[in-house]
Amino acid sequence: MDLSDLQFLAFLAVAIPGLLLPVMIVWWKGRSIVPIALLSLVFWPGALILALRLRHARDL
Repeated sequence: MDLSDLQFLAFLAVAIPGLLLPVMIVWWKGRSIVPIALLSLVFWPGALILALRLRHARDL
C-alpha cells in the first residue's frame, strides 16, 4: 500500500459521510428522505468514478 492508496482511502473516508450527512440531517428533522437520498445516489457514483479517473491519471 503506497501513499496514493492512502490518499484515495482518505478521500473515501471523507466522501462517504459527506454524501450521507444531508440524508441524516433530513431524516433527523423528520422530513421525507427520498429526494435527498435519490440525489445522493445520483451523485455518489459520479464522484467515485471521478476519483478513480483522477487517481488513474495521476498514476500514469
